[in-house]
Amino acid sequence: MTTIDIAELDVREKLAHIDQMLADHDRKRQEIALAPWQIGLSLMTLGAAFFAAGAAFIKVMGGA
Repeated sequence: MTTIDIAELDVREKLAHIDQMLADHDRKRQEIALAPWQIGLSLMTLGAAFFAAGAAFIKVMGGA
């Protein structure tokens, strides 16, 4: 009877490991799918920062 319990625990441990691997795979796939949007948002933020810096530079230099 003890060997059945050990075998059952081993199977449950393997199933838990498979579930964890599938969850990690799904998380990575979601991160990959969202990566282009993250890059685009970063570039738009960078552009806005450069625009603001340019406007401040022009204002300080007395161009406007």
